[in-house]
Amino acid sequence: MLSDDTCGCQPGGGTRSRPCRGGRRVNNLPPILLVDENPGDRKLAALVLAAEFGGIELETAGTAAEFSGALASARFGLVITEAAFSWGQGVDVVRLTRRVRPDCPVILFTTAVDEGLWSESLQLGVDGYVNKSSEGFVRLPSAVRSAFFRTRRRAAASQRDAPYRRLVDALPVGVFSATMSGEILEANPAFASIFGLFDPEEVAWSSFPGLFAAPEAAAHWRAQIESARFVGSLDCRLKRSDGGQFWARVSSWVVEDAPSGVRHIQGLVEDTEAFHAARERLAERVAALERSNAELEQFASVVSHDLQQPLSLVASYLEMLGDSSRGKLSAEEESYLDRAAAGAARVQDMVDAVLSYARVDSRGGEFTSVDLTTVLEEVKASLWKEITCARAEITSDPLPAVQADESQMKQLLANLLSNSLKFAGGAPARVHLTALETDEEWRISVSDEGIGLDPEAAERVFVMFQRLHTEKEYPGTGIGLAICKRIVERHGGRIWVESQPRRGATFFFTLPKRAPGAGI
Repeated sequence: MLSDDTCGCQPGGGTRSRPCRGGRRVNNLPPILLVDENPGDRKLAALVLAAEFGGIELETAGTAAEFSGALASARFGLVITEAAFSWGQGVDVVRLTRRVRPDCPVILFTTAVDEGLWSESLQLGVDGYVNKSSEGFVRLPSAVRSAFFRTRRRAAASQRDAPYRRLVDALPVGVFSATMSGEILEANPAFASIFGLFDPEEVAWSSFPGLFAAPEAAAHWRAQIESARFVGSLDCRLKRSDGGQFWARVSSWVVEDAPSGVRHIQGLVEDTEAFHAARERLAERVAALERSNAELEQFASVVSHDLQQPLSLVASYLEMLGDSSRGKLSAEEESYLDRAAAGAARVQDMVDAVLSYARVDSRGGEFTSVDLTTVLEEVKASLWKEITCARAEITSDPLPAVQADESQMKQLLANLLSNSLKFAGGAPARVHLTALETDEEWRISVSDEGIGLDPEAAERVFVMFQRLHTEKEYPGTGIGLAICKRIVERHGGRIWVESQPRRGATFFFTLPKRAPGAGI
């Protein structure tokens, strides 16, 4: 007796145990014929098989008459037999089975350990040899699983799609087929390897839903297979043979055999543990970057607050001192006073610049459609004084509309144009903007005919407070291009400069057509 769900007798005195749940078999394993004179061994073997495979159809035969009846009905798909009986030999059982069902797998489950029997069983093509001991009873389900697996592989090798099966076996992705209830019929070597096993036979007739780490994921997979007949790229955690868990992507679908109408499940399993580990590391880095940005802004705010007030006092007192002492000091002393006032003003400008740099990410606006032609006209209007002083001519090819933060686009173009005007070199400044479209992005260029720079300094100009000239030669905070770089990077682009001394400079920056974080 297998369970409370088994019942029934078979003609000839043999017993056939089968599930009686609504008249349907619970497990899709082929029926098994167990030939053994010992009732205790038959019962124990039946219990072991039922515990491993669930509801199975098992017919037992202990006498010659019972075996003859089972052989006549030929309803079995696998035979498990002892090597010797009072009424015959196990090798005769194998020969008769092969005569009736040539492709039926046979397992010798016996107490006999004999070299002659072993040799003869090999000649007969026995599919498994298991010593009937406590260890052997434990190993019996594995032998059954392997026998079914090898039989299916032998049948597949003679079919027309055999070359494709060899291709599947060579794939680095796990491939499997299963019954509609989820028992694995076949798997390729990669599937076994993913689960920490050496051979696909080890997973044959195990439950695919049982490989899910979370019951709710298994339930979702079952529900999708039953309703939609398809599960696409299910991201879930599965269990390895050693109990460890890993991330995987599972895709499954239902296939129906045209001649027979029998349906089964085919599927793919891809180990995505490395991908998830990389994603977790990326998430940690993003979180760390967000913390760093928050700390940077907090630091900049504290510096701004703590420095601005004393700097304002210093500047005010210097101005008052200058007003009250003009004419009383020597020319050299007045020069010292002017330099001190200019230094205080410069430090104030630098503090403001640092605060502006720190807030590029945290205080940025929403990304919307921004017309760069309109932005350029607004920037030119705001820079009218600098443009007039430099006698500048600013021209442009048609510029695109981009997904961007409008206020930061204004700041970006204003900083780049101011840079070109500042380093015009005394001649009337000429600045030209162009736009080049690719499949993924826009590349904008700002070209001038100014003093240019050494190519070796092309990276350094984007570093905060890195200056190529003295304050006396070209005044400024030395942070404008660093802010440009931070703005462009916030938009998912990159910025660089191409230049030669006294031959002008061209600043390039890219803007992706799709805003960072936007869906596909």
